[in-house]
Amino acid sequence: MASTGSANQFTCVEDEGAVVVTFVRPQLTDEDNIEQLGQALFALLDKDSQRRIILDLSPLDYVTSSVLGKFITLHRRLHRQGGALVLCGLQPNVRETLRASRLLDYFQTTDTVEAAHVVLTA
Repeated sequence: MASTGSANQFTCVEDEGAVVVTFVRPQLTDEDNIEQLGQALFALLDKDSQRRIILDLSPLDYVTSSVLGKFITLHRRLHRQGGALVLCGLQPNVRETLRASRLLDYFQTTDTVEAAHVVLTA
């Protein structure tokens, strides 16, 4: 599985039993089609039946609350289906946004994709 999602906002690669979603632009803002982004992320569960997802946020230096809302929904849907979500590669601005939103403890986070794989297999 190697695919591009949501108007080239991210790429997906299946790796070690998980799908790694890597964002390709430095910012996800409300000017982007956030609804389309959400649909593309949720399709990983609905169409592709993925249960272990790693969001590699290392290219991102900015996200809006709307984007965080999609991540929360993805996390909840995965959790209900017995899956897991790990966010990795948080840049300082994104980490601060998560902290200010009190989401840093809500999500499982790691520094690298490799560390995220360890968390998912633990």
